[in-house]
Amino acid sequence: MANESWYVVTFAEMLHWARLTLNEDGTAEVLSASGEVERFGDEHAAQAALFDAEYRAFDGIDDDDAEMMGFDLDSVAPPHTGVDHDAEDGDDDDLLEQMTMKLPPRQ
Repeated sequence: MANESWYVVTFAEMLHWARLTLNEDGTAEVLSASGEVERFGDEHAAQAALFDAEYRAFDGIDDDDAEMMGFDLDSVAPPHTGVDHDAEDGDDDDLLEQMTMKLPPRQ
């Protein structure tokens, strides 16, 4: 079974998710909010690409980080369809609808 983790970035008034999947063979894939899947030789290469694009690991964000990025941590959760993404029919289309969201205006 593959292991997945979520990364987040904000641009202007939008929040974008990326899903990093670590495969059993050690390779990694990143599904971006645009629907593109990039493949990497290992998890570190995938993480480096995400960090270069200014994504942050969602599980490492605290309330202060979220505020600086323009959202309330309690109101945001990684996309989820309830379907195993390794299933033949896949869930990427359902996920893509959830991987970009408009942030509330800053006060």
